[in-house]
Amino acid sequence: MKDTDHLQEGKLPSVMLNKLLENTSAAPEIIVGAEAGEDAAVVKGSGTIIITADPITFTEENIGTYTVAVNCNDIVAMGGKPVYLTTTILLPPGTTQERLKTVFDEIKIACEKSDLLWVGGHTEVTSAVTRIVVSAQAVGFIQKDPTTTCGAHPGDLLVMTKWVGLEGTTLIARDRYEESRKILGIKAFKNVLGWIDDPGISILKEGQILDSFSLSSAHDPTEGGVATGIHEIALRSNVGARIFWDKLPIKRETTMICRHFKLDPLGILSSGVFLFTAQPPQARNACNTLAENGIPAVIIGEITDNPEEIILERGGEVSPLPVFVQDELIKLQ
Repeated sequence: MKDTDHLQEGKLPSVMLNKLLENTSAAPEIIVGAEAGEDAAVVKGSGTIIITADPITFTEENIGTYTVAVNCNDIVAMGGKPVYLTTTILLPPGTTQERLKTVFDEIKIACEKSDLLWVGGHTEVTSAVTRIVVSAQAVGFIQKDPTTTCGAHPGDLLVMTKWVGLEGTTLIARDRYEESRKILGIKAFKNVLGWIDDPGISILKEGQILDSFSLSSAHDPTEGGVATGIHEIALRSNVGARIFWDKLPIKRETTMICRHFKLDPLGILSSGVFLFTAQPPQARNACNTLAENGIPAVIIGEITDNPEEIILERGGEVSPLPVFVQDELIKLQ
């Protein structure tokens, strides 16, 4: 590979950036979009706006896919529809043009699948990073009151979709490739790698299905996993929670990987999981409707009136639900 294929520190050349931005989102509501040399995007909009921002720092594999999913998920969890995305892409010196093109293609494809408009951002080669880092901001709209984490009430049931540690398991398998393949075996290993697409780490479909349901609170559990997501709902709502271990959906592959690396599956990244609370009839109907649409969903616990008791019931014994100050994946760094 020629040296000219490697990127030098500083802003990308306009010619190169224009080439990368070919076929980027276009729509009538975009007045100024993703164009080299423009200072910002300008779009038309109406209604109540939801704004979120999230960086991808745990991995650079499939970084475009993760960028779109985690930012969209925050908006969906609040009952909104994600519409616009801007990105800041930081590249270490020496990154190849082909690698950068892969990142751009991943973001484009993920945006198309999510019906999201990638309208602008900034891309730079800098020695401040040692691997590719993408930080993004998503903007969405909502036509009703937002579903926050602070609305859970005693008597509500707690529901989760998909399974514990969905995102974290895929990340470990990719970052510890050979070791994970040996632990799981080739068939199960390939299965785990496929989770990023099936069932996927997006909760857009859940949001569409649950739009007509009355949810009291909702959350997208990311760092710190499902346990942290539950604690955050309980803390914000000033309630307690009783979680049933035997109801928690944990895949055999996640259990095997976490056991090998001495990690708690309840504390690893879980993008793709949707946590929500609702009154019992709504919660049960929501589970049935999600299942009918191909999304696994199960009631994992109940909301109680004692904020001091956020507990895990396991094998007839009761203990505090673990608290994770840091995501368990940090132990592998």
